[in-house]
Amino acid sequence: MPWPAVIMMSPMMVAAEGFAAKKSNILMALAFFLYPIVVFLALYLIGYSFYGTDPLWWAATVFVVGSIVSLLYGLPRKFYNVSTGISNEGYFIKGQKVYLYGKQLPGADALTFTHFNNRGQYSKDKNTVYSNDKKLKSADAASFQPLANDTTNSYWHDARSAYYKWYTIAGADGASFEYLGGFYAGDKNKVFLEQNIVAEADRASFQSLYNFVGKDAEHVFVRNIAATTITEVSNFKIITLSEETFGIDSKQIYTIRYTPTLPLMPFPNADLETFVVLGDYYAKDKNQVYYYSFHIPEILVLEGANPKSFELHWDGGRGSNARDGELFYKAGVLVD
Repeated sequence: MPWPAVIMMSPMMVAAEGFAAKKSNILMALAFFLYPIVVFLALYLIGYSFYGTDPLWWAATVFVVGSIVSLLYGLPRKFYNVSTGISNEGYFIKGQKVYLYGKQLPGADALTFTHFNNRGQYSKDKNTVYSNDKKLKSADAASFQPLANDTTNSYWHDARSAYYKWYTIAGADGASFEYLGGFYAGDKNKVFLEQNIVAEADRASFQSLYNFVGKDAEHVFVRNIAATTITEVSNFKIITLSEETFGIDSKQIYTIRYTPTLPLMPFPNADLETFVVLGDYYAKDKNQVYYYSFHIPEILVLEGANPKSFELHWDGGRGSNARDGELFYKAGVLVD
């Protein structure tokens, strides 16, 4: 009876780190997949049925299913590789052959092969660039390399083109392609976020501020969207309050939403000098209390809440998670 559960849970076993590095692990998996055969053959030999059915039929069924699962996971090949000294993990070179996860990379030249220290899914030899085990025919092998200083380990380029992960970046000039910080990159003319052009960005003045936030002389961008709520682009910067990230200029503080309609949402009439973050999407200043969860389309000002005494407080009886001593709130809504 546990056998179907073993089959269903097997992906976690096979994907476990170091599983394919030992013959004992692979043999154990094969035993898990096929062990009911022994039970059914034993029943057959002593003359018992399995709930009124032929045990040989069940033994054959388990053999077929277990064998198919083993072949899908490549267990016979993995066992052969470990037995012959071929690694089943990452890139591996033995003699004149190159392997990726235990499978030979067809046509790869072992003498000139490089995998960039297993960074990303790209590798190359003197003639060809590979994306995993596929030849990237459009790439120039001689100049192909990861983008310098790229902390995301996601950008690549050659003399002609640029790439983000497994995408070719349309319209990018590979020769001038460079990392700009966060998740941004650019060539001599354009700014890119991942594989997309930041259409309104001015390349000459663009700077990355934080992960998916950047700005140029006239705009602040969240991902590749120009925010329309900024009062002062030149003074806009990113700050961290209570381990949360916000945008701020000299007049307003903004929550970052990453949504097309309003990627930077200002806290209404916030006092910047006294603004503090409380947690659970509550914030306050000397005048007001705010609730800014991503699950609602606006920042709520909690009318009547006393910012001097407002605090997070869980009350199981009321089902509230904040209070000011007299009024109680749950997710920014007044609890009666």
